[in-house]
Amino acid sequence: MHSDRKWLHFAISQVVFNALKYSRQGVGDTITFSITEKDRDIVLCITDQGIGIAPHDLKRVFDPFFTGENGRTQQESTGMGLYLVKEIVNRLGHRVSIQSTVSEGSTVQFLFNTNTLHER
Repeated sequence: MHSDRKWLHFAISQVVFNALKYSRQGVGDTITFSITEKDRDIVLCITDQGIGIAPHDLKRVFDPFFTGENGRTQQESTGMGLYLVKEIVNRLGHRVSIQSTVSEGSTVQFLFNTNTLHER
């Protein structure tokens, strides 16, 4: 099965880049990738042990130009990365969501419905 490799690569790379950028840089910190199948979905979870996202920012992380508390501390933050991730994933017929706890980390979940994936 496949989707658009180039755009999915961009979306997943953006999430990994954010996980690295907002990591605590501690010894033993990890980024974990897991793939599971649930009902008619293939689920990719990317979990970090970074600084996390404040609850009041979490609902806006996919909004264009939104940088939140953490983004304002990073000069290179534009607020466009997760917005583009959401746009790409939606246009490909998939879904993306994020859960986060301050000082513990974040999990970004990509849901690939097998109806939107195509046999090669």
